Amino acid sequence: MKNFLRISCAAAVVLSASSASAQVFRGTDVAGPPPSVTITFAPLPIPGTPNGPGTGPGGVGSGGAAGFGTVTSIGATFSGGGAITSPATNAPIPAAAVNQIGQVLSGGANSGAAATAISNALTGAGGNPAAANALVQAMSALSGATPGTAPALIIAAANAFNAFVASAPAGFFTAANLPPQFLALHAALTPMVGAIR
Repeated sequence: MKNFLRISCAAAVVLSASSASAQVFRGTDVAGPPPSVTITFAPLPIPGTPNGPGTGPGGVGSGGAAGFGTVTSIGATFSGGGAITSPATNAPIPAAAVNQIGQVLSGGANSGAAATAISNALTGAGGNPAAANALVQAMSALSGATPGTAPALIIAAANAFNAFVASAPAGFFTAANLPPQFLALHAALTPMVGAIR
């Protein structure tokens, strides 16, 4: 229960409007915030940093097996393009975006094309190209995770996510503009970070 509360707090998202209604999101009907709402993402809490929970008795990396298991589980689940709900909008994420994240995490034959599509979606919505490429590269590196390397790779990906969020213009985060790939990245990283805390 304690980890659930930490993850819930880590994924806390503030909406600038309190009501949610059905909308057309990138051509897909989903329930979520109205298009004009700006979604604010809190930084992912990184263990051992000022916004993180500390390293605990085992230090950073003590969640290696759990982190590795979470990376492989999310890679498999997302590769199937299954129904994933955004912790930010509480709405379903389009299956194609979920599948792209899964392809990058699994490192399969389609991972290069998926990485390009994710980067293009992030920059096409106004994201900083260098930060978008760093985020996609950090996510791609997770495909080679082992129990020993998973915590460091998760931390690198979370840091790249936080840097991307910090560098993106405010217009990137409006519900009408926010790419589903970004929501899928957030949905994948949130439990990974929770697994190593």
